[in-house]
Amino acid sequence: MTLIGRRADTARLGELLRDTRLVTVTGPGGVGKSALAAEAIGRLGRGRSAPEVLRVDMAPVREPAAVHRRLAEAAKRLPDSGRRAAVLLVDTCEHVAGAVAEGLEALLRQRTGLRVVVTSRVPLGGGPGTAPPARAGAAGPPAAGAGAAGGGARRRPWPRGATLRLEPLAPADSVALLESLAPHAMLDDDADREALRATCALLEGLPLAARIAASQLARHCPDRLLERISRPAGCLDLAVEEPRWPARQRSLRASLRWTHRLLTPAEQLLWARCSVFPGTFRLPDATEVCADERLPPDALSAVFRALQRQGVLAVRERAGGGRAAAGSGVGAGERPVRMARPVRAYGMDQLVRLGEEADFQRRCLDWTMVTENTWED
Repeated sequence: MTLIGRRADTARLGELLRDTRLVTVTGPGGVGKSALAAEAIGRLGRGRSAPEVLRVDMAPVREPAAVHRRLAEAAKRLPDSGRRAAVLLVDTCEHVAGAVAEGLEALLRQRTGLRVVVTSRVPLGGGPGTAPPARAGAAGPPAAGAGAAGGGARRRPWPRGATLRLEPLAPADSVALLESLAPHAMLDDDADREALRATCALLEGLPLAARIAASQLARHCPDRLLERISRPAGCLDLAVEEPRWPARQRSLRASLRWTHRLLTPAEQLLWARCSVFPGTFRLPDATEVCADERLPPDALSAVFRALQRQGVLAVRERAGGGRAAAGSGVGAGERPVRMARPVRAYGMDQLVRLGEEADFQRRCLDWTMVTENTWED
């Protein structure tokens, strides 16, 4: 079955797998990384030419030693090189990125015929600057410069590979997905179809959000569903009662909580503070509104870019539908970014918990009063 709205992404992943031995599929939580990886791997061959596929789920793993054990166990089950092609799918790696990269570097060296697909909310194996910063007690890669601070130890090189960034669905594809999951009777009513389209606009193209919303249509009419998700908290807490789904995928709040726990305290703080921006903004805006002694201006730039890597801050699409490319000549700090509605709602919840809501909303209002910024939703 072809994934709705993912034809080009599926073809691209297939091309990358033919050209390189390691591909990381990245993107925000709920964007459909695992589904895309499974679809593309399934198209690599048919019958005797199909590669043997082995999946390793890293979601329950917390310690580097456990990551290495899982990869070693997978290696024992792989066919001998030369007998049959093999593809290893290493799923949900963002919280143990460093250990996975280290383990795969050794495994790919030992198994010359092996191809690997990794799914992760952050890039892995894509070259310098793609590793998430280290956290105390986390099984992640060291922060830049950590080797010098730790007595001159050199960081192990990341395995060479390619990275495919998966973005939310286009509006038309998002509507098509939700309609494919909705009861057929609702598609015969113009008012119901309009409510479904409005629902998709609020869910911002996340396939996970569409599937969660569709699960509610057995109990709620489209108008009632739209009313519930129109409230920020309602959007976050809409949940699916499906025990076969991982807990982090049963609501948008759970999915965003998983991302939040991956971040450093400084990144969590900037996420919360940036939630006061009602539309697009740039790094200078974030520096002016969000910096203080806890987030010094000279440190905020690196934190801002880390939130972009994690998908918390999304680069604003151009009018023609394209995105400002990293090498387009426009500095990263000058490219406008925005928070998806659920991401902003989660950040605002955190800002309220910190007791900073009134202060930073006032700072944002003061900033807009002295600039000529025109907010874009």
